Amino acid sequence: MRSRKSLVGSLVAATVLSAGMGVTAAAPAQAAGKARPVPSCVKTATFNQPSVYTVQVRNTCKGAMKVKVQMKYGTDHPCTTIAKGKTVHFNSKGIKVYKATVRC
Repeated sequence: MRSRKSLVGSLVAATVLSAGMGVTAAAPAQAAGKARPVPSCVKTATFNQPSVYTVQVRNTCKGAMKVKVQMKYGTDHPCTTIAKGKTVHFNSKGIKVYKATVRC
């Protein structure tokens, strides 16, 4: 009787574990599909000062670009349209640091 409970418990654990692994493997692929890199004509620079962390994004492309600045350890900045030849500054406080600039 005890070995049958052990076998059933092992099968249930294996099923739950394999189902969890399937969900985990699918999540990064979905997230990677949403974040498209910006072209090389979009320039990003960061400035770390004691009171504020600034990300500067300059659009040197032939037209307007809609971009989003992603941050580590905090919320991302919203999508922003940057006109041709313009620069936008994104300021953050706290522990947030720059992760990536992506297309919206």
